[in-house]
Amino acid sequence: MYLLKLSHIFLVLCQLLLITCKQNFKGTSVEDVNDIKDFKKILRTKTNVLTLFINNQKRAAPLMKVFRDAADVVRGQGTMLLVDCVRDGRKLCKKLKVLPESYSLRHYKDGEFNKEYDRKETVQSIVNFMKDPTGDLPWEEEPSAANVTHLSDPQSLEKLLKKEHRPVMVMFYAPWCGFCKRMKPDYAAAASEVKDFAVMAAIDVNRPENAAIRVKHNITGFPTLLYFEEGILKHTYDGDNNKEKLVEFMKDPRKRSVKPRDTEWEEDNSAVKFLNSSNFDEFITQQPSVLVMFYAPWCGHCRKLKPEYEKAAAKVKELKLTGVMAAVDATVETDLASKYQVTGYPSVKYFKNGEFAYDVPGARDADRLIDFMKNPKKPRSPPPQEAPWSEETTEVVHLTTDNIKAELRKKRHGLVMFYAPWCGHCKNAKPEFTAAAEELRDNTRVILGAVDCSEHSTLCKLFDVKGYPTFKYFHYYNKATSDFNNGRTKSDFVKFINNADMAVKKLIQSKDEL
Repeated sequence: MYLLKLSHIFLVLCQLLLITCKQNFKGTSVEDVNDIKDFKKILRTKTNVLTLFINNQKRAAPLMKVFRDAADVVRGQGTMLLVDCVRDGRKLCKKLKVLPESYSLRHYKDGEFNKEYDRKETVQSIVNFMKDPTGDLPWEEEPSAANVTHLSDPQSLEKLLKKEHRPVMVMFYAPWCGFCKRMKPDYAAAASEVKDFAVMAAIDVNRPENAAIRVKHNITGFPTLLYFEEGILKHTYDGDNNKEKLVEFMKDPRKRSVKPRDTEWEEDNSAVKFLNSSNFDEFITQQPSVLVMFYAPWCGHCRKLKPEYEKAAAKVKELKLTGVMAAVDATVETDLASKYQVTGYPSVKYFKNGEFAYDVPGARDADRLIDFMKNPKKPRSPPPQEAPWSEETTEVVHLTTDNIKAELRKKRHGLVMFYAPWCGHCKNAKPEFTAAAEELRDNTRVILGAVDCSEHSTLCKLFDVKGYPTFKYFHYYNKATSDFNNGRTKSDFVKFINNADMAVKKLIQSKDEL
């Protein structure tokens, strides 16, 4: 009898724990599903679904919190479901033949079972998976790369360089880069070998939020490896991309492999002045205007620029302009390259009255170089790149040719903003539209969507979009549509949706009368 009471108390505690967890899911993007019909309906209308099946509430409790937090991040990009196999969802689990010992995470794509979730049970890992459920494992999640310090944004890079007293190597890479993929195993192996005395880090600069890093460090190709000491850039690594050479460099960065010097430019009749450590400072201080190209002999972009640079230098000399065009082999004159923060090739830098003035990144042909030397002016800084709206965490559903019909067909009221990222009026309307979507988030009959016409021009032509932004109202996608010509504030959008039932009746009635 005593044991029965204990078992009853334990069962009640488990039930209370489950109820508490479910209550924590209220107001989040996790949907609680218990019926097989509802489950199949979701799979028919959603293309990216991750389902948490629970069979042991106590063991599943930590994951449920992670699952909830991840769902809030991926809202609009995927669907997260919870199925209780102990109580309400027992029949559903049985029909799906899902009988986990404690819990199970299963992914469904385009209405079909895709795979068991097999990554780390963390928010970031689940978010990464939901963004690309059929893609490769992100580098930061590969067990072999555990000793690589993975950086996510400019702040994490700055923090590392500021606090770390050991030497630091940073690999700037892009996931699609073939050279980067081939180098990753060697880089990770080298990081494991040198971890006791140095740090080898990596950052994906293909992400929109990291565009500023590419500009700051002049990253013009992938992978680019930069070596820092006490937060100060010392060298650009230009050795072989294998473990042995990387380890050798990290043990003694001063013993750098020097590649053959390009001697073609160093002819007596060249209009380009070739500088080195012994004559650089003296020459720069004697000239009021000097344009210097820091290059690497093996660099393809340098070879392409070289004849244009030579042609421009000859013209500058012929026109007797105030100024000289010079060149430095950065792979040989490493101290000069380090002093002037040369992190990519070619790097074209302008010196005025003996002092470095600014970089000249855009001049890549003879005409532009000549125009610059006639009237040297600091190039305008490129505008900061914004992350695509679709990558922001909002209640707005981003529509494409693949999902627009499925998303709109299941909602009674749909308001869609057709926009272009460069459009000023769109930028003004975007926060208002986003705020309206947030306010209407609990209305399950409503969807506020957005279509990027620079990405989906065919879709915008289909709906006769002739200007930006254009707002269109949908009633179950194809039963009734109309242009929305009201105001563009949050209250205008919300008021329109709240009065949409009457609008639909009037619209259908007017069409019937016609």
